[in-house]
Amino acid sequence: MRNDEKKNNFLTSVIAVSTVLGGCTLIDKVFGGKVELNERQCEILWSMDLPADWDELGYKQRESIVAIEEMLEYLEAKYNKTFIYAGYRYPDALFNDEEALLAYAEGDDPETQCFTVTRTEDGFEDGYDWVLLAPKYQKEMDEKLAPILEGQTYKMFTTLTGVKDGNVTAADISIYIESVDVEECNSLMDSIVDAIGKEKNVWEISMYCFDKEGITSDMNQKNYEDCFDIDDVKLLYGSYYTDRKNGGPKWEQEIN
Repeated sequence: MRNDEKKNNFLTSVIAVSTVLGGCTLIDKVFGGKVELNERQCEILWSMDLPADWDELGYKQRESIVAIEEMLEYLEAKYNKTFIYAGYRYPDALFNDEEALLAYAEGDDPETQCFTVTRTEDGFEDGYDWVLLAPKYQKEMDEKLAPILEGQTYKMFTTLTGVKDGNVTAADISIYIESVDVEECNSLMDSIVDAIGKEKNVWEISMYCFDKEGITSDMNQKNYEDCFDIDDVKLLYGSYYTDRKNGGPKWEQEIN
């Protein structure tokens, strides 16, 4: 999720609607008259360099700011916490763009814990489950792999790729380790796949092996993919769900 890109989809173009019905505009008929914007709606508009005056907003801008508040109120009623606007995409049938709000919970990291809210026939649905499940799944994998990797200098990160009904249905596991001893790394990969490879929600298991001391020290969930160049990877292991399920190779290795 990239917040700047999402925010730019908040439409700021003014649509001129001048049809008069019974002394008021079509816009006023749709919204039932002038809407009093709350503090949060005003702050969102100001952040987009838009006026926080209902009369100065175009039709799509009015629709958008009303929908944003509606979606945020839905989240707050469902989870009993405050959520913060991070972006909005106006629906556009011509380009097959689905309406979506990008948000995050107060206190969460907007770089890694944003999620979307979409409109359905019955109301709304949201991806906050992904945010709630991510640290739990990370902890679960940490506990399973820590005994195997004990004594190694490494970092391990999980990426959820499927969530359904409050459960993780698919995830990728990435391990970054400061060792290029082929025999040792082969043994570690064997043990890792034996420990978690039979779980139905574990799809891809990758292990990146480095000979550069300290390369993993600054890695975290936000930046780990940016902490090294491909030339730094001396051994690369991959184990894939379809291979394991269908009797293929337990894991594959590339030597750089």
